[in-house]
Amino acid sequence: MTHAAIKQILNRVDRAKDDSDFTWFFSLLLAAEALAKTMVLGLVASIADDKDRNRYRLEHRLVRADGLGDWGRVIEDAVTGPASQFLLAEAREEQTELTRGCKEGAWQYDATIALKAALQLLAIEAEDVPAKSDLKRWFRLFATLRNKTRAHGATQPEEAARAAKHIEKSIGLVYHNFRLFRRPWAHLYRNMSGKFRVSPISEDSADFAFLSTTRDQQFKNGVYLFIGSPRRVELMHTDSELQDFFFANGGWKSNGFEMLSYYSDDKMDGDGTSFFTPPGVLPPSETEGFGELVSRGNCFTNVPDVVKDYVGRPKLESELFELLMDDKRPIVTLLGRGGIGKTSVALQVIPRLFEEPRYEGIVWLSARDVDLQLTGPKPVRPLVLSPSDMSTFYAGLVLSEDEASAKSFKAQEFFEQQLQESDLGPCLFVFDNFETTRNPIEMFNWIDSFIRLPNKALITTRLREFKGDYPVEVSGMEESEAHELVEQTATSLKVRHLLDDTYVRTLIDRSEGHPYVIKVLLGEVAKEGRAANIPRLVAGTQDILTALFERTYVALSPCAQRAFLTLAAWNSDVPRLALEAVLFRSTEESHEVEKGIESLLQYSMVELHVSPSDKQEFISLPLVASVFGKKKLKISPSKSAIQADVELLQMLGPTTHGDVHLGLARKLEIFLSGISRRIEEGATYDSFAPILEAICMNYNPGWLLLARWHMEEATSEAHELAKDELRRFLENSTSDADTAEAWRMLGHACYRTGDNLGEVHAFVERAQIGEVPFYDIASTANRLNSFLRDHGLEIDKGQKLDLATRLLSVMDQRRNEAAGGDFSRMAWLAIHSDRESVARQYVETGLAIDLENHHLRKLAQRLGITC
Repeated sequence: MTHAAIKQILNRVDRAKDDSDFTWFFSLLLAAEALAKTMVLGLVASIADDKDRNRYRLEHRLVRADGLGDWGRVIEDAVTGPASQFLLAEAREEQTELTRGCKEGAWQYDATIALKAALQLLAIEAEDVPAKSDLKRWFRLFATLRNKTRAHGATQPEEAARAAKHIEKSIGLVYHNFRLFRRPWAHLYRNMSGKFRVSPISEDSADFAFLSTTRDQQFKNGVYLFIGSPRRVELMHTDSELQDFFFANGGWKSNGFEMLSYYSDDKMDGDGTSFFTPPGVLPPSETEGFGELVSRGNCFTNVPDVVKDYVGRPKLESELFELLMDDKRPIVTLLGRGGIGKTSVALQVIPRLFEEPRYEGIVWLSARDVDLQLTGPKPVRPLVLSPSDMSTFYAGLVLSEDEASAKSFKAQEFFEQQLQESDLGPCLFVFDNFETTRNPIEMFNWIDSFIRLPNKALITTRLREFKGDYPVEVSGMEESEAHELVEQTATSLKVRHLLDDTYVRTLIDRSEGHPYVIKVLLGEVAKEGRAANIPRLVAGTQDILTALFERTYVALSPCAQRAFLTLAAWNSDVPRLALEAVLFRSTEESHEVEKGIESLLQYSMVELHVSPSDKQEFISLPLVASVFGKKKLKISPSKSAIQADVELLQMLGPTTHGDVHLGLARKLEIFLSGISRRIEEGATYDSFAPILEAICMNYNPGWLLLARWHMEEATSEAHELAKDELRRFLENSTSDADTAEAWRMLGHACYRTGDNLGEVHAFVERAQIGEVPFYDIASTANRLNSFLRDHGLEIDKGQKLDLATRLLSVMDQRRNEAAGGDFSRMAWLAIHSDRESVARQYVETGLAIDLENHHLRKLAQRLGITC
């Protein structure tokens, strides 16, 4: 099996071989270095998440590595050091191949001894290779070779030629035998459809095939190794075309590190923002909970103490209390943005349960990895991340040390049984910060499979990709609650005197009542010693913005991210239908766009306002989310495409919350005016048609506006378009007044295009509507009689009869509104309906009203009526 990254570099080696021995030698060094880094990165990717962040610790070291020696020490740590205990079970084969002592004849030994031979030919001192050697020695020897030649020493061409053969042999032995290179590798890129484009890096990528057909998987774009499941290889980069591969190459600086291609010698900057946090063991969270059960009221519990300076949220607390007390819903989820108060509300409600007979045990299991403090977000050590962690921790709470450590004891099986029927009695299991568990969807399914009433589970989470629970959305504080929080925090910070009522109202409005944002902004006021401009204060809290939004943003689908960035690029309320239409046009993924906007609403990333005039929805970003979005937009590869979308949306005109009441119709009128200007400048209608059609498909009055706009043009092509738009409007119209106007417009459009039958049909249909004046109906009768006189032979008898009968029926029902001459028109309709006796009655009635009407007298003569 081949690996595209290594194959590229070996092709370079082959070309170099034809150039010179010296070039060949140094190309082999590049190939060996790429090979070594690929092995290290693959092994590091195979380390599971753990509370002490061992994988992160090794990656943190690699981005700051000064040379290959650091890479060798990382692989030692991964396979025999502290990190090795967290290697995936599937990676034990690679671990064995690296650590097993091998004799001559084994590929590991032969690869190592070949490298040693190259060093000897170059007269470079290096450690000896004993009779039995593991493959880790290969890394140490290569680091010595690399440092003494390519990095620090001068090598003569003759020496290089002799050593090159041994290096080539060593590379080949490792590349063709190490298990890691026989596993599936691929580059994943999530399309707007939500499915992944899988670009095979290895020959066999079948294990990744499921990602091409499913939309419910969440993986960042990048290089992946399949080892039990797709594992992201953090410090290797390529694109979907696999044109080049870049590897982390040290050079750490304030915002990133260097990445180097061993194929092209090109360099690029790696994003270092993920590696700012120190790698040591972090302190526990403030809300981790106790390590033992204590008696509280009627319960045994390890729930942490109530959060200090908490401001009550009575309505939300009451709802949660009632849900936790009932025997109907086994899983309740508190869902909301970071810092919105999910954990605080839970900790406020749970003490009330201590005094109730509902539970005898309440167990707190925290996966929190960041504490949001007034001074900013602080990383902390999560207590539990996996079912294994939770099971072990629970066993330590309820069992003795001897019971929990017995060889025959299986902690996870025990916990699964306890979820069904706890030894404590009815028990509430609280899973805090659920989104940071290793695999939230699998974790939820595991809990859902075993939890049984009267036991219950309470989950707090920012993200909810699972179903089967009862969700409770935690949004911003109510105004009175937010005012109380401002008073309490400002007083504590000694800045209350700096805030007037207007500033407080603005602060609450711009923060959306988000408690953590309110506290942080007041903290900034305290720093500056004045009530500074709120948008400027928000812009200066980048680390806080990341803590609040990054995790949710990363979990969004590509279409949801695209919608979010589009809204961030323009500070305006945008009609939801217009946003969807513009994104449909640019992404061609209508279903995914709708789902993406729904997820933005679900995660409270956007605000929704409904126009009272037409019930249309307008979407905007809150200030804090907007500032975060602008930061993301700066580095988005879709920035130019998003700007093109924004330019289209800007043709709707800016909208504030106060303008929403004007509704979508006014926005469409502005949009159509903008299209007119664009067309005058040389644009074509076709470039805007898909957007307009998408809007009108979901906003029926739009067809009427669009048709009216087209009918302002004098061309037959525009009137043909108007005819189609009016018919689409009429298919779903519910308003008599608008329907009557649409039929009138359709009749005139048919007249302008020479469609005589369409014209009379439209006016006959219009006549059926009660709000149409009788004189209009009489004019329609005259128009129909003229058409039947001049074109009667062009339509079949049944159609002719239907038109005449329907119109006559309407006129007859309203005959008390008719003048004398109108009865002549009714008589002609009766004649066209083959009802001559009825026609005679209309003529006689009309003559009784207007004896001198020449149309009636002429008809009387034809029908043999004496005047």
